[in-house]
Amino acid sequence: CYHCKLNMREGDPAVYAERAGYDKLWHPGCFVCCTCSELLVDMIYFWKNGNLYCGRHYCDSERPRCAGCDELIFSNEYTLAEGQNWHLKHFCCFDCDCVLAGITYLTVNDKPVCKSCYMKNHAVV
Repeated sequence: CYHCKLNMREGDPAVYAERAGYDKLWHPGCFVCCTCSELLVDMIYFWKNGNLYCGRHYCDSERPRCAGCDELIFSNEYTLAEGQNWHLKHFCCFDCDCVLAGITYLTVNDKPVCKSCYMKNHAVV
């Protein structure tokens, strides 16, 4: 088995993945996503760099995912803030929803807040 490295017994079911090449086979329970271990026997699978992926994790390996909406980011313009990727319009002030991409912001309780809202709602008077 390509995954667990145990021998396959004659007569046991085996999974062959055409995209991986017919020299590789798996026990049905070992045919899983390398990231989340989702069982892929009856699912669409992806093969990349010697690894099996479910659809979600394959796409994550190709494109960044927005922390705000959990969708893939196909635009070439996006922002990296707070250690995560965001569509420009989704990285917003937690108080007033103004877009924060490219402007100064502060964090309050791990939430991004624009300078104006910080001064109005959170700064010590």
